Amino acid sequence: MKSIKKITLFTSALALLTFAVSCASSANMDSTVSKQDVAETSGTVSGSKSDNVGAVVSSQKVRQLPPPPAKITEAPKFDFTGEKLQIEAENMYYDGFDLVGDFNASQSYGLKLLNDSSWAIAEINFPAGSYEGLVNVLAPNSEHSRFTVYINKDTFLVYGSEPPIGKYELTTRSPVSFTLDQPTTITLKIQQNDIRNPANKGQNGMTIDYVSFKKIK
Repeated sequence: MKSIKKITLFTSALALLTFAVSCASSANMDSTVSKQDVAETSGTVSGSKSDNVGAVVSSQKVRQLPPPPAKITEAPKFDFTGEKLQIEAENMYYDGFDLVGDFNASQSYGLKLLNDSSWAIAEINFPAGSYEGLVNVLAPNSEHSRFTVYINKDTFLVYGSEPPIGKYELTTRSPVSFTLDQPTTITLKIQQNDIRNPANKGQNGMTIDYVSFKKIK
């Protein structure tokens, strides 16, 4: 009888020991999985509370445009010196254009030509010589790519490739060429239409980046 009691007590003790070992193993396994889950989380982990473990914070900086240029209230004056001059459209005196922020533009801004009453003006002092002018422009499609450049009273219908290539391009297919016999102040004007030649009807919707002039002789 005593032997049976001893066996029963031994069996009960063994069962309790087995249960304790099982609980300890489960706790260690849970702890291992939790650490592995955190270790495999990519990025920067923030927060010390358990409900924040694994939250990823992006370290990528958002690219921002520089401050827009102030809109001026009269035609600016430039001097052509050296071999080349570049005038940003947003630095001209303008009306009827939208100022457009664009990282692809030379100074991150351009002017979007809205309609046939849009205009942008600047004055330039040129020495005597022959010059070529080009406009850097983004045309959305072939129906919105042609516009007029005035050099004093002379007009030039300019445009990029036909059809446009879908990015900023110089109007090399339609350069603005002129010769000055003596030092001259010219008025540069950009607008949609040639008011004296209705056949040279311009278009709207393109973004004007800048106008460049170079001396060719």
